[in-house]
Amino acid sequence: MLVAGGVVGVFSYLSGIVPLLALGLGVFLLGVMVLFLPESTSFRADRLASLSSFPSIMNDEALIEDLDVTTHGIYIPVTGFGAVPKVYVPMLDSDTGPYPPTRLASSNRLFVVVGMNPRDRGILMNAPGGEILTAIENCLQLDLATLDPDHLAARLEAGLDMLAISKHTSLQVAGDMVTVDVDLVAFLELEEKLRGRAPRVVDQVGTPLASAIAAAVCKCRKKYVRLSGSSLEGSRLRVRLTVLGVELK
Repeated sequence: MLVAGGVVGVFSYLSGIVPLLALGLGVFLLGVMVLFLPESTSFRADRLASLSSFPSIMNDEALIEDLDVTTHGIYIPVTGFGAVPKVYVPMLDSDTGPYPPTRLASSNRLFVVVGMNPRDRGILMNAPGGEILTAIENCLQLDLATLDPDHLAARLEAGLDMLAISKHTSLQVAGDMVTVDVDLVAFLELEEKLRGRAPRVVDQVGTPLASAIAAAVCKCRKKYVRLSGSSLEGSRLRVRLTVLGVELK
């Protein structure tokens, strides 16, 4: 529309045909509007999603703060298209477990006991990024639990790109450590806001996008995954994860 309108407009101007000139200018202006409309719509959708998720995240922040929990959340592996890992936040930190049983992924309980010791207690939370993970699987038409872990980086990048969340995503694995870098084009405002208003959730459970990434790695690798932390430098989000436990069969 831009090209056609411009060509018709220039031709009409040189030929002195006023009605055709008006038509060319109209088509050209419509082309400009169509070009910028998707970006405007995406911005409004991004802002709306950020505002709608903020209250629930603040509730999680208040719960963690009131209980004075300082441990990092463990994502529980699940399988099935659309299934989302739950996050278990232990009251006391332990590198050797016990890990929460996978059946808790479908539980609606808030406080759970995962071992024989009365101290083996924790909070069971919904992953803040559960809806993003579901959207990624819907875009890819793929259950991430069936994906070869070597292909996760490419699929994750494709999914986030289709959702207009990032323009580039990279994943590096070093032993049991997984680092994911995401160049954001959306959710940047929410990421910045949460770092000031909900620092415990950001560090221990994850922002919606960091949580979605942790859940994707957990689901694809079929292993427990602990969020070790995340950082935001400019528009680049870096998520650090530790893979734990035995592979889910």
